[in-house]
Amino acid sequence: MARNELNDRGTAAAEDSTPAGRDRRAERILDAAGELLVAWGYKRVTIDDVARRAGVGKGTVYLHFTTKEALFLTVLMRSQAALGAAFVRSTREDPTALLPSRLAERSLRSMTDDPIFRAVMVADTDTLGTLARSAPKLVGDLIEFREHTVTEYFHVLRQHGIVRTDLSAASQRHAYFAVVTGFLTFDRLRSGASGFPDIDSKADALVRTVTAAFEADTRPEVLRAAAPRVIDLFQRLVDRVREEIDRQKLT
Repeated sequence: MARNELNDRGTAAAEDSTPAGRDRRAERILDAAGELLVAWGYKRVTIDDVARRAGVGKGTVYLHFTTKEALFLTVLMRSQAALGAAFVRSTREDPTALLPSRLAERSLRSMTDDPIFRAVMVADTDTLGTLARSAPKLVGDLIEFREHTVTEYFHVLRQHGIVRTDLSAASQRHAYFAVVTGFLTFDRLRSGASGFPDIDSKADALVRTVTAAFEADTRPEVLRAAAPRVIDLFQRLVDRVREEIDRQKLT
C-alpha cells in the first residue's frame, strides 16, 4: 500500500476520533442508508451494504446505531425533521400553511419531493410493521411527544374555529389521518392498475376533500391569530426530533 494512502487513512481516522468527526461519520452512514433505502428498499439492504456505501467497517456502523431498525428509523427521522422545519418556515411566511388541507397537501407532495418519505410509504406492510413495532422501544418518548403535538395542533385549530367542532376531537383527528393516509397509500394498494391522476390532480382532490370535511373559519385574521401557537408546537417537535437523531447516532 502506498505511503500516501496510509497517511490519508491515518488522517481520516484521526478526524473521525473527534466529536465533530464522529458526527460527520454518522451522517455519512445515514446518507448511505438513505440512498440504499431509496434504491433497493428496506428489506434488501443490509448493514454490510450500508458500511460499504459509507466507506466504513460494519462494526463502525454498530458503534453509532445499535440495530438496523435504529439506523433506518433515524434516516426517517431526518426526513421528518426536514419536513417539519419546512412547515414551520412556511407558516411563518404565510399562515394559511397551518390549515389541515395545506398540511395534507404537503404530505402528499412529499411522496414526490422526498424520496425517503416515499420509500417508506410505498414499502410493503411487513416493512412498515417492522419499523412500527421497533419505534416504541427505540424512540418511545418521541412518539408520545409527536402525538401530544398533533393533539395540541387540533386543539388550537378548534379553539380558533378553524376546524369544525361537530365531531369529538379524537374522532376528527382519526378521520383526518384516515383520509390523508388513504391518499398516500391508495396507489400502492392498487399496484398495477391504470388511470391514476397526476400528482397535481391528486393534491387538488385531497385539498378539496379536507377543506370540505374539516375546515370552518379560515379568514386571514383568524389564521394569523393561531399561527404563533402552531409554529411553537411544531418547532418544539422539530427540536425534539433532532435531539433524538443525535441520541441515536451515539456520537
